Amino acid sequence: MQRMNWRFTYIVKVAIVLFLLPLNLFAQNSSANREKSLILLNQLISGKDHRHDISRRVSLKDSTWQEWQKRTGELPPDFEKMPSRPILASPLSNYQGTNSPVLDKAQWNIQREWIKQQFQQWISGKIPPAPKDFKVNILRESVENGVKDQMIELHFGPQYKAKITFELMIPEGKGPFPVYMTQWTHRHWAQIAVRRGYVGCVYAAADGNDDSQAYQALYPDYDFSGLMRRAWAASRVIDYLITQSYINQLQIAITGHSRNGKQSLWAAAFDKRIQAVISSSSGTGGDTPWIYTEPQFCNQTLDDIYSNASHWFHPRLRFFFGNEDKLPVDQNDLLSLIAPRALLMHYSVLENGMNPWANEQCFYSVRSVYEFLNATNKIGILPRLGEHPVAERDIERCIDFLDIQFGRNKENWKNQLYFNVPMESWMKKNLPLFNKNNLHPIALEKYPEQSDFEKIKPQIQNNINWLLGIRPPKVKANHVVPANAYKVDWMDRIIGRPVVKNCSTVYYGPYEAIGDYQNAMLYLPNSTDPNKKFPVVLFLHQYAYANGSAYGYSDSKNSGNNSSIFQQLIDQGFAVLSIDMLGFGTRLEEGAHFYDRYPSWSKMGKMVEDVSDCVDALCEMDHVDSNRIFILGNSIGGTVGLISAALDNRIKGIAALSGVAPFRSEEAGKNNILWFSEVHGFIPRLEYFKNNNKSVPVDFNEILACISPRQLMIVAPQYDHRYTSSNDTEKTNRLVSQIYSLYNKKDNFVLTSPNEINRMTNSMLADIIDFFKKME
Repeated sequence: MQRMNWRFTYIVKVAIVLFLLPLNLFAQNSSANREKSLILLNQLISGKDHRHDISRRVSLKDSTWQEWQKRTGELPPDFEKMPSRPILASPLSNYQGTNSPVLDKAQWNIQREWIKQQFQQWISGKIPPAPKDFKVNILRESVENGVKDQMIELHFGPQYKAKITFELMIPEGKGPFPVYMTQWTHRHWAQIAVRRGYVGCVYAAADGNDDSQAYQALYPDYDFSGLMRRAWAASRVIDYLITQSYINQLQIAITGHSRNGKQSLWAAAFDKRIQAVISSSSGTGGDTPWIYTEPQFCNQTLDDIYSNASHWFHPRLRFFFGNEDKLPVDQNDLLSLIAPRALLMHYSVLENGMNPWANEQCFYSVRSVYEFLNATNKIGILPRLGEHPVAERDIERCIDFLDIQFGRNKENWKNQLYFNVPMESWMKKNLPLFNKNNLHPIALEKYPEQSDFEKIKPQIQNNINWLLGIRPPKVKANHVVPANAYKVDWMDRIIGRPVVKNCSTVYYGPYEAIGDYQNAMLYLPNSTDPNKKFPVVLFLHQYAYANGSAYGYSDSKNSGNNSSIFQQLIDQGFAVLSIDMLGFGTRLEEGAHFYDRYPSWSKMGKMVEDVSDCVDALCEMDHVDSNRIFILGNSIGGTVGLISAALDNRIKGIAALSGVAPFRSEEAGKNNILWFSEVHGFIPRLEYFKNNNKSVPVDFNEILACISPRQLMIVAPQYDHRYTSSNDTEKTNRLVSQIYSLYNKKDNFVLTSPNEINRMTNSMLADIIDFFKKME
């Protein structure tokens, strides 16, 4: 009996070991993944915090992020286990992180709490509970011009050491009055609201006068970040406001600009007593989703904002730089917490550091929650033309929104949208025209001889042109003459153009534009030879909806700023032609109504035609060598350039960074089809294949093959994982190399995969320039 017990015990122990062994290995693998992610992150980030003088300590114990990470030993999450969400989805589509839909309002209430918990875990840090009571100290009181002005200091928290100071401007009358809350830096906004019949409330939780900074030490058990401390301070002001009889508790609004717009959104998301919020140019960390802050979108990146103001966010957020698509919650989730209360997103479509397309995507996502709660009329969007600062006219219009929401004005609010892709109506108009006869995917492996490929190449180009839609009639442009420097489009004066030294610039437009009225800037290296002809690079920018070719992305480690890129090209003897592509920068409004005007064409078709027009013009320009025309394209610019080069043999060579996003990919294909059709509206005909991506008539491998045997350089960063995979990259390299080998021009094709994300670094640009120069 004892022997049997011993055997049983032995068997149980072995079973336990065998059971735990794979778990142990799994844990070790997970830990290794996390440590690897930390090493990569330290390579990618700028490496310096407190780059701006507004920056404060990242925690009570740590000055910098590096100090926090070393002290806590925290590692990034295991990104390999986390789902990627490369396209912004509705907050209703990811119930408690399960990728399943929210089915009813009961589930939505659970989802709201889950979003709050996740937001505090990864982005804002944990907030303390509201204090049970407070003490009031009226510092000053006066009456002037029919307005009662009070300066109040509220004390609360541990031994009543925490405080928030605020000013109330109360119009005469019985009330109760609606409330217009903002930060002390926007007191003049509150003055306008007072004359509109609101109680103006200005509180001291902003740069230069910030009572909330002290909360970091007063609440050591709560790691809420600087922006969340300021948002929490606003709620403490509301604790007092709701005790006053002259306050309409159902009409409390909050607003702020830029960083204060961020804290206003955070406050409204976590405090239901706020019945309306207006976010003004809040950008990254406000109404711009983190997922769309990659360098290719040319707004403020996660790393840049964290390096400038480390204390605004919890240190864990920085783990997601380069993996923004893995964040469990994003800013659209935060904004959805405001529903069904009133929300207005206000910003300029042209301001530097902002991407209006990203903001509008956030609006669509959050609006789905308002629709779910039958409150669609409670969410608004107000894009303006101009720079980052606002004017009195903008504040007045924002208060109009509040008046409508509070029943003080019967006007119907109208939203102005720039990036609404009318896919449903487009399909209805174009379905009768749909004919995919003779459109068959072409397998490059089946053409082992050059003559075989030359025979099939026209069919590939035909398939490309079919995807681009029905091109309208085209009139050949006259020979272009450079414009007078004073005849510049007003948007150009706001947005600007890259600034380059040691060169002369020639502006084309608006009266002497390229092609069908396309403005452009030509940069020519200085030369003592009046007859010298330079090789030229046509630069096609990234997803820079606000600024087009003007700025680009930059930080302390990278040359992604377009002025820097152009300067290095000029210094190496290349001329540069710079344009804004359709729908970007100075051509933003042109893209907004494109499909109303050309329902059977495509934006991609128009962008490719614009490139052809540029080549036409370059071939006629003095000082340009028409036999040495190159393209440098970044992200969407790379895609446009690749398609253009596949159809136009006059383009001698092209280098494309992150421009390949395969449609037939097992891993990313379906998302890429949505990306180019529904999300951006570049190629609507791809919509026909969203449920069968294997039948797309042409993919990037065939497009690249059509460029052969001319120069082609593909830069596919290893960590640009959202739109392509390592398997896709390896397949592209194998198939395209095979075609170049048919022409004995294998050296003309180069594919590199640097240890980077999708941004142009100095090293990448140097390699591209060397590649162009080697092939001259």
